Amino acid sequence: MPTTLYVDSREKRSAIASRLLDLGYAVRTRKLSVGDYALPGKFVIERKEANDFATSIMSGHLFAQAELLASHRDRPVIVLEGSLDEIYSSIDPEAVAGAISTLLLFYGIAVAPSTSTDATARLIGRMIRHSTQGLGYEIPLRRNKPSFDGGLALYLVEGLPGVGPEMARKLIKHFGSPVKVFAAGVDELRVVKGAGPKTIAAIHGALHTAPTSIRSTRGAPARLPAWPLNRNVEGDKHEQTHIQDI
Repeated sequence: MPTTLYVDSREKRSAIASRLLDLGYAVRTRKLSVGDYALPGKFVIERKEANDFATSIMSGHLFAQAELLASHRDRPVIVLEGSLDEIYSSIDPEAVAGAISTLLLFYGIAVAPSTSTDATARLIGRMIRHSTQGLGYEIPLRRNKPSFDGGLALYLVEGLPGVGPEMARKLIKHFGSPVKVFAAGVDELRVVKGAGPKTIAAIHGALHTAPTSIRSTRGAPARLPAWPLNRNVEGDKHEQTHIQDI
């Protein structure tokens, strides 16, 4: 059964819902008390055109909406549609920058840019797919593994914190191979010229600290990451309450 995106009844005029249907997503129109689009358990989106964004900053309405979004248990997102350059004649650019900074830092709301309604529909579609299916692959932290002689050894050792190309060469020259570098103790690392106490501590910590979690992008996240300030003091009281049939 396909995942259903709920679209606020007031958003029917935007044509985004019909575009999402064309793209193959399941959409239902309902009255939402928070946001314009919602995928329960995943995210809630408020869509704002550039002019509307500027008007809501000047009226103060933006932050009343932000308070509602931030108190919701699902990941809050504001999609900012259109060009900000077109609104700078009516509002100080510093006010726009300040509003976006406030949304990010104080309300924990992601602000996603979009150039058009079609781009917004495609963005929401991707959010549906990624939040329910994942990317289908893991994103590599490093690319372009070298194949030349000694290159792979340098590549491995440069992956250590605080170790750049020069230090990697010094470590390999001193110990002979990456496995010996990784097995070296603190006292052995101190002998290497240029290896200071901070670098040695960083290397030792990286090799001896077991991670408590490892990010995976292959499958759907168990829960979308949210800042602690996104949760209100009443916990899960707001779950599902933003969807009302009409």
